[in-house]
Amino acid sequence: MSEGSRAGRRLALGTICWWTLLAAGCASMRSRAPHPDLRPCTDGYAFTSDGWTLGIRRFDPARPDPGKLPVVLCHGLGLNGTFWTITGNHLPDQLAARGYTVYVVDMRGSGASHRVGTLGRVNRVLRETPLNELRESHWTMDEQATHDVPAILDYVQKDSGADRVNWVGHSLGGMLMIAHLETTLHPERIANFVDLGGVAVVAPSESRTQMLHANRALRALLSLVSTGRIARPLMLARFPGLERIDQFYYTTANVDAATISRFYGYTLENPGKGALRQLDSYLDTGHMHSADGRLDYAEHLDRVQAPTLFIAGEKDTMADIPSTLITFQGLGSPDKTLMRFGRRDGHVDDYGHCDLVWSRHAPREIFPPLIDWLDRRQPGSATSYGWHDRPLPSLQR
Repeated sequence: MSEGSRAGRRLALGTICWWTLLAAGCASMRSRAPHPDLRPCTDGYAFTSDGWTLGIRRFDPARPDPGKLPVVLCHGLGLNGTFWTITGNHLPDQLAARGYTVYVVDMRGSGASHRVGTLGRVNRVLRETPLNELRESHWTMDEQATHDVPAILDYVQKDSGADRVNWVGHSLGGMLMIAHLETTLHPERIANFVDLGGVAVVAPSESRTQMLHANRALRALLSLVSTGRIARPLMLARFPGLERIDQFYYTTANVDAATISRFYGYTLENPGKGALRQLDSYLDTGHMHSADGRLDYAEHLDRVQAPTLFIAGEKDTMADIPSTLITFQGLGSPDKTLMRFGRRDGHVDDYGHCDLVWSRHAPREIFPPLIDWLDRRQPGSATSYGWHDRPLPSLQR
């Protein structure tokens, strides 16, 4: 072997070692973040019937409104609860300012959530490294819908006394609520449902094909290393070409660079192998199915009867407008509203997938109408009205 080849190997090995050490440091820094908004959710814990502990963070209003039900904010796949709090003037603060008690959750496999017992303790240590946890990544969206959601509702009821909640979910956080409402024996516990960029049907498109290929590549990479934690050094520097992946998440024109750095450093998590397999089927067939393939959630959207608000971004490639329209039109709720955000609707810019929460314009253009919609449906609101008396709104353009 030539001296040049040996030098090249030493450089490559040194680079790998440096990146691994840097990734380990970035993985462990979340618990030491300078602000609570960037740390895992540890104000309380919900316990699922299948052995998971879910971290929860509570935002209390300065002037609580007793006529308003609590709000649960649920993040999407491969993220954690800080998804909602890495920007200024974020949605939890705006909701609290309007009198709502807010619960931000870390779903299974993310943030402060972990399995109970010895395995959970071991994995909590591994989660502070670039290594994958042991036997902790095979959960599916179905398990989140059937175990995590009831555990969170039970926690909120015990903590606040409210037996119903307003559920606000982004991406998979909305999709799993669709699955929950289709299968639960107690749909009445969800008083109102707000879905930002979560669809049960994905229409044919070039982006859908690209996402399918990207999902399969991610599944292969996840078998070797923790993709969420190995990517955290990207908060410091990002390599050329990464924008081809980033475009699925956000649009550079709408989201501040500081928000993107926090996304990589504090919010990104392992998606979970079981959930990625389920996502593979979703992107391949165009319908959201249960992990065992027996239930097609897209075929039973009429079972979703809770008052529902869909929020869609005109530039969202993960939940594009055609997919949103098909899902929205299939909902069985007598009270459903669709709000679209983009230039054609008079907004500052076209919103992408995570722009709906992260955009510098969202605190002014998206959050106020979202909260107004909730306000009109609270049991103690002066403008509330009975579910069966509500007219069916036309599509909001």
